[in-house]
Amino acid sequence: MPKRTLSRRLFAGALGLATMLALQPGEARAAAPADLPTYTYLDLGPLGTTPGGRAFSEAAAVNAAGTAAGLATTSLRGYSLRATTWTGGVVRDLGAISTTAYSSSQATDINDLGVVVGASHVNATDPMHAFVHRHGVMSDLGTGYGPGSGSVAQGINEAGVVVGWRYEAQGAPYRGVVWRDGEIVEIGSFGGTAGPWGTLSVANAVNDHGQVVGAAATPDGPLHGFVWMDGVLRDLGTLGGNGESTVAHDINDRGEVVGMSPTADGEMRAFLWRDGDMRDLGALGRDLSVAYGVNGVGQVVGTLQSAADFRNDHAFLWQDGTMVDLNERVPELPASVTLQSAQDINDSGMIVGFACPIPCDLGGDEVRRGFLLTPTD
Repeated sequence: MPKRTLSRRLFAGALGLATMLALQPGEARAAAPADLPTYTYLDLGPLGTTPGGRAFSEAAAVNAAGTAAGLATTSLRGYSLRATTWTGGVVRDLGAISTTAYSSSQATDINDLGVVVGASHVNATDPMHAFVHRHGVMSDLGTGYGPGSGSVAQGINEAGVVVGWRYEAQGAPYRGVVWRDGEIVEIGSFGGTAGPWGTLSVANAVNDHGQVVGAAATPDGPLHGFVWMDGVLRDLGTLGGNGESTVAHDINDRGEVVGMSPTADGEMRAFLWRDGDMRDLGALGRDLSVAYGVNGVGQVVGTLQSAADFRNDHAFLWQDGTMVDLNERVPELPASVTLQSAQDINDSGMIVGFACPIPCDLGGDEVRRGFLLTPTD
């Protein structure tokens, strides 16, 4: 499955693709509240509290069954964060490849078969390696390099194709890769180069057609978003600016891509790309917006940020040409909670991400919590 896309089509009749694509960049039509879903809120708690008192969780992906995947603190001595799934109120620690003290792991995606990918410590000295967790077993996907190298898995489709990036050593450039049929295929770049701690490319998601999206270096410097398939790398362009990088975060099975890109005015905006057309989704009056997920019927989720208050991000939903603050669509949201970022949405409209108290100060990681929103319609 693509990182943010699932197989159900429950909202297909309600969403008008033609209307959505007819809107101009940044345009948002007025909508009555009845036009958009409301949600129930579920706090996805941690596995446990660390000896230092941390109780943290963050959800990164949700599959068709409503199982969320991410990371959470654990009370196990010698560990901090672990790859985690949440299903029907059951919180599950997926473990780590390494059994040494302070070994951590994190989950980044889950497909409809319940296969989870992410990154885990593999020993006491090397960087994290990409993993796949299947039938209760976490397996190292490797790096293709020797000791001291690292890798991260970011997305998986229904066929088990995994995408992410690898690097040869700490400080070496990231290189986008595909793990497929036991092989590691490198994606390459648009001809750009990367210095120490730089990026040649990263792969963030893959759909069920094998189309991969991410970002790759250009000769001019900033990264550009791409769609890659079978060795062919397509540049998605930008929203008019080139002072900052454009990054594609997700793709659905219709080939619609979402991410972030600079505008000609130098603003960073969430985008929806389809058939060569990149559209600005707006920012609800804030300074920055980033889209992280798109489902099979074109609903987009992400985060909004203001330069004047970077600690108080808000999660958004974009549907049928209208962007809304998700905090305004949850009638019983606790007064102490701000939905900060929506990371993924499945085709039945369930959304996961993370929330913080108001405001989420610099110590907010201590209390950040994953959430699951379920449409009440």
